[in-house]
Amino acid sequence: MQDSETPWEPEPIDAEVFHQDVQANINRAPYDQAFGVTFKRAAHSKRVRYSPAEPAPEMPEPWQGNGETVVRWLFSELPGTAEHLLEGATFAFLHNLALPPGAATGQKAHPGLVHIYYVISGAGRLYHRPTDGSPVIARVLRPGDAALVRGDEVHNVANEADAGDLRLMVLGLHSRSGETTTLRESK
Repeated sequence: MQDSETPWEPEPIDAEVFHQDVQANINRAPYDQAFGVTFKRAAHSKRVRYSPAEPAPEMPEPWQGNGETVVRWLFSELPGTAEHLLEGATFAFLHNLALPPGAATGQKAHPGLVHIYYVISGAGRLYHRPTDGSPVIARVLRPGDAALVRGDEVHNVANEADAGDLRLMVLGLHSRSGETTTLRESK
């Protein structure tokens, strides 16, 4: 029986296969864009096998890299794989959020900021709505899930489990010129 916190994952694919057919959505995961939130489930994103990760053949033997590494690509703005989700955004902060059972962040918007939440462990929910008074949508959060929330998106995160912390890495970005980042149509 599978642990309820561990999503099913397909076998990793080789880097050569992954990078040969570049699409706008780097991890080929379906975008869940309800009211602006870009939500990527761990089970839908591709895991890519690099052997080794970032080889460095020009370096002396100890620094060439070795062994196999599996990378889960979540978001990318690199040339050839750009998703155009974060163009022009700049770094604001990075923190690790640990919510004990029953704890929740306050529901509010953060104008001029974009938040990327990545679930490390535990289980919880992301509640979001585009504006005050809009219907609230709840998204279940499991390890490996990622959500991109724009600055005008009213949202909060809650740990509704009976035991265990909900741990997330949170990346904050200033959106270009202090405006909300807009999602472009992906092909």
